[in-house]
Amino acid sequence: MNRWKMVPPLMVHQGELVLERLALQGFEAYFVGGCVRDELMGRPVHDMDIATSATPEQVVALFDRTVPTGIQHGTVTVLMEDHAFEVTTFRKEAEYEGHRRPSEVQYVRELEQDLQRRDFTMNAIAMDRHGQISDPYHGLQDIEAGVIRAVGSAAERFDEDALRMVRAVRFASVFGFRLTKSTWSGLRICRDKIAFIATERIRTELEKMITGPRPLRGLELLRRSGLLEYINAPVPMSALRWPVKEAPNGWLAAIEHAEGAELPELRWSLLLQGLSVRGEEAVPMLKRWTFSRKLSQAVSNIIIFDEVMNTLNEDRSISLEARRTRFIETTLRLGKETAEGWLLRRKALIKNHRPENEENDPGKANLLTENFPEAEWYRAITVFALSDLKLSGGEIIAATGRKGGPWLTELLNGLLLAVAAGELTNERNVLLEHAKAVVNTYGHI
Repeated sequence: MNRWKMVPPLMVHQGELVLERLALQGFEAYFVGGCVRDELMGRPVHDMDIATSATPEQVVALFDRTVPTGIQHGTVTVLMEDHAFEVTTFRKEAEYEGHRRPSEVQYVRELEQDLQRRDFTMNAIAMDRHGQISDPYHGLQDIEAGVIRAVGSAAERFDEDALRMVRAVRFASVFGFRLTKSTWSGLRICRDKIAFIATERIRTELEKMITGPRPLRGLELLRRSGLLEYINAPVPMSALRWPVKEAPNGWLAAIEHAEGAELPELRWSLLLQGLSVRGEEAVPMLKRWTFSRKLSQAVSNIIIFDEVMNTLNEDRSISLEARRTRFIETTLRLGKETAEGWLLRRKALIKNHRPENEENDPGKANLLTENFPEAEWYRAITVFALSDLKLSGGEIIAATGRKGGPWLTELLNGLLLAVAAGELTNERNVLLEHAKAVVNTYGHI
């Protein structure tokens, strides 16, 4: 009978084969950490870590395919047919360097000593291949109570590795748990140590928090803890109003209604605008946070798109048709994905302002049936890039007998806008006749 309900059966089978092979050679071996925690919480498990009394050299000798992932810290990755498992020798850690990493590790023979070095009680639970739980620090009890509790002294755990403070906030945010009084106190005492942690490590935790189910809870905990004051990257939190749901602009309050995992740029754009960050400022700020260029630009584009539309909507003298033209121009300039992202984000903002007793969210698939003009304008666009036109620059040159140059790009962009706005049909002959007429009238435009 499968004791694991939240893990793919093949992963369970191959993981148990690893444990069995270690046990047959006289070694202790257990599933540990996040996989056990998530199974007990009924959350999907994506990987399974193993702790064992075997040394890295003994693990390597037992398995045909291994990778010395972190052999200096006792970790070897065992490659089974379909899945990989990080296998780490029971260990305790000596002094930590720079509040980031242990200066050395010492192998130990007992599981409880290994669990003692872990950050939180819910992560200090082990399970053997027969489903027997080892929980010396009462992590299951804390899971059932919905609390984050450090193993032993919170101040000592956070002093060893300051990233654990951000992890505590992330767990509280994602799981909806609360930090125990002693854990919160330890975090407040050690918060200045977060300055020793590399920005990319903090960013990884924040990504999981912001794309999780309760990002506002995490943001509030970060603010209250004072951690943000010591992080070595720009965090303009002074622009926030708390509680978030009372903030007038609604960007922050809408975060939890926006797509998280698949389209993280939606939530990050809402967060940055809630922090009064302009679109042109987003890329350099996110780069300092070590985000990818692609995500940084996507966030920036959505904010810029929103700034354009807000300016148009605030000017009552601008006609609806002029707004439509500007919307189409902005869509062509910033791209189809940006326009779609902005519309999805608009939906999150609308949902945030709906009374709770209104009909449930109809889903992303029905976005473009929402009754606001920009959605209608977007649906009517049939071309988004020059490559969508049924006429090429080379054909215009051949038909007009003129040399290429900036005029040609300007002409093609004009054709693209005309087709996108429905003023011209996307047919070669129609486009070519219009292009020749423009050239004959204006020369090189």
